[in-house]
Amino acid sequence: MTFPKTKLNTVKRIPDRGYYDKETIYPIIDEALISHVGFVENRQPFVIPTLHARDGDTLILHGAKASRMMKHIRDGNPVG
Repeated sequence: MTFPKTKLNTVKRIPDRGYYDKETIYPIIDEALISHVGFVENRQPFVIPTLHARDGDTLILHGAKASRMMKHIRDGNPVG
């Protein structure tokens, strides 16, 4: 399966190096020890390093329920 290209995920610099298929992307996610989650709150950008795991097509992020990042996600706001 291939993920759809969007304005937010399309590789612009050297576009032939961008991959959008699960067979390429999932092993990279599975091998990585941490991920960096970015979001904007009150016009202030934040990037939080965090542990992650993948369960099928679901990405699971580690964090305390009371953290700014988890509250942001819980409230339905976008992260990148």
